[in-house]
Amino acid sequence: MSVPYLSASIARCQAVQAESVTVLEGGTAHISCHLQNYDGSIVVIQNPRRQTLFFNGTRALKEDRFQMVLFTPHLVRISLTNVSVSDEGGYYCQLYTESTHHHVATLSVLVPPETPTVEVKQEAVEGGQAELTCVSPRSKPAATLRWMRNGREIPGDVSQKENGKAFSVFSTIRIPVERKDNGAALNCEAIHPALNDQKKIRHYRLDVYFAPTVGIVSPLGILREGDSLTLTCSVSGNPLPRHIQWSKINDTLPERAEISGSTLQISRLSQSHNGTYLCQAQNNFGRAADQYTLLVYDNVSLTTMVPPTPNATQPITSHPVTQTLLPDGKDNVSLTTTAATQTYQPRSDLTDPEDPGAVVDPKSAVPYKAIAVVLALLVFTVICVLVITIWCSVRQKGSYLTHEASGLDEHGEVQEAFLNGNDASQGKKEYLL
Repeated sequence: MSVPYLSASIARCQAVQAESVTVLEGGTAHISCHLQNYDGSIVVIQNPRRQTLFFNGTRALKEDRFQMVLFTPHLVRISLTNVSVSDEGGYYCQLYTESTHHHVATLSVLVPPETPTVEVKQEAVEGGQAELTCVSPRSKPAATLRWMRNGREIPGDVSQKENGKAFSVFSTIRIPVERKDNGAALNCEAIHPALNDQKKIRHYRLDVYFAPTVGIVSPLGILREGDSLTLTCSVSGNPLPRHIQWSKINDTLPERAEISGSTLQISRLSQSHNGTYLCQAQNNFGRAADQYTLLVYDNVSLTTMVPPTPNATQPITSHPVTQTLLPDGKDNVSLTTTAATQTYQPRSDLTDPEDPGAVVDPKSAVPYKAIAVVLALLVFTVICVLVITIWCSVRQKGSYLTHEASGLDEHGEVQEAFLNGNDASQGKKEYLL
């Protein structure tokens, strides 16, 4: 009697346990059923739709992706290859004894995000704003998206929608832009549990549109007749203007002008080429221009060189020329011009002591003679003023002394007349110096 009770006790102790599993989409899942006190009873494995996959280790459903890996009294294991989200769900491990025992192994499928994409919702124009959307088209669970610039996060508007059992995620930012922002680096990062602390990153550079800027690069120095002129039109803009136009204000370009791309070249300049030249460029967002005023000078050399032997004399001879003027009048005027023989001798004041072979421009030399003449005139004037001042002073002093002496004499005569009894009215004497 003990045996039947023992058998019943063993039968009641049989059980089955299943392990849940998580796998990446496209990977292989291993579903395991653990048996306790197995006595050879029937073991059945079913899919989430309750279709029997294996019956006591024998394939029941013709699905090649499912394979029996192990069947022992303690463990039954099957494999599922190329897993997709449609395979997700509960797989049943059933043990048929006097009472049916079953346990569910849950299969979870992770869908890692691909590298996100960036969609331009609104073009970035200088002075406006750019609207960009980062898109993670499919992930499970939904990926986390964030915008980064120079290591700082840019807050965005996040939304998502279901895509089967997966999700599509969107993150939109709106940022003001200027010309300096053209080419700025932005990153859109996707974070997901299936990436194991890694990130999927999309690098993006801002494309800011702006009107062109034009500047003419011209040569330095003075241009003279016979020289060549090269002007380069430096243009920037986004998009870069494809066509650059050269013109001359209030006139046409010279016949010798040659245009090659952004360069204008004029050979053998003359004063007829003087004027203002204009460079223009435009794109879809504006137009710009710059101008250059050309001034060509006479071809005059200010510095000349003497012959190789600067101390040698060089005769310059001209022949006599006689010109007779016979006007239709009374007089007969004869004008004779004779050119004398001259000897060339370099002037010391026009010779550079460091380079005897070079002749210095008289206009550029220091006018020492003129300065000497002015100083001499000043000294002479000062001397004359001093002489006149001294002479006038001496004259005034002599006149004072003469009148003083005259006064003493007149006083003596009056006194003498008074003593002699002479009438003072007899006559009045005047004494002149």
